[in-house]
Amino acid sequence: MTQPSAQTHLTDSEILERARESGRTIRQEVLLALEHGEMPLRYQRNGQCLSPSDQAILARAHVVLVGCGGLGGHVLESLVRTGVGRITACDPDVFEPSNANRQLLATTRTMGRSKAQAAQARAGEINPLVEVTAVAEEVILDRLHGAQVVADCLGGALHRRGLQTMAAQAGIPLVSAAVSGWNVLVGSAWPGEPGLGEFMSNGAGPSAEQLQGNPCSTVALAASLQATELIHILLGIPSALRGNLLMVDLVEMRFSTVSLHTRDG
Repeated sequence: MTQPSAQTHLTDSEILERARESGRTIRQEVLLALEHGEMPLRYQRNGQCLSPSDQAILARAHVVLVGCGGLGGHVLESLVRTGVGRITACDPDVFEPSNANRQLLATTRTMGRSKAQAAQARAGEINPLVEVTAVAEEVILDRLHGAQVVADCLGGALHRRGLQTMAAQAGIPLVSAAVSGWNVLVGSAWPGEPGLGEFMSNGAGPSAEQLQGNPCSTVALAASLQATELIHILLGIPSALRGNLLMVDLVEMRFSTVSLHTRDG
């Protein structure tokens, strides 16, 4: 019996050279390679979890990342390394010293710099095969058109409901995460369905993050769960978090899920 031929793997430089010679964009060249059974070498270790067709779906995908701080920096890292082809990174804020305990993109070099621009620069250092657009302003509805999913990486609760409304108007799901001390919340909302923003208090005053803190390990876990849910949605894997809220207590190492559909009001 004939053994299947080994899959061809391409280095970044080979793909970039092909793009220069063909006049195609880098993303187009990546997709063409995947369609011909050529896997970028940088994605080789995705292979046991993601097929070439999965990798092609991710290369075509567009995610809008709202917030490039604690959650957003870690989510960006996962999406870029996994091979999500296009990311629009939105954040009007700049880095300050208090961000340094948990925000992946907050370094001595980025203090005072735009968080969105730092996200774009970091992505370019990690993976030249993806496109990251920096938007150093509040997200608006027009930014969501053409995306498959929105990542809600906002801090606190103030703007979450508004973002969920915009995602619903654009007809795409929203994946949200939040951190409060040693506690994590993660949930997904489809248009017309409840989401994390409705679960959280939207009142004035200090946020739960400010009152209880947000250590780096908690933020990293929340972002990892959020990024995994984003990738599952892009690949069409049924979401266990749709209409549900995953709650993690890292003091007791307890994971639990509650339905947002059963909440009163």
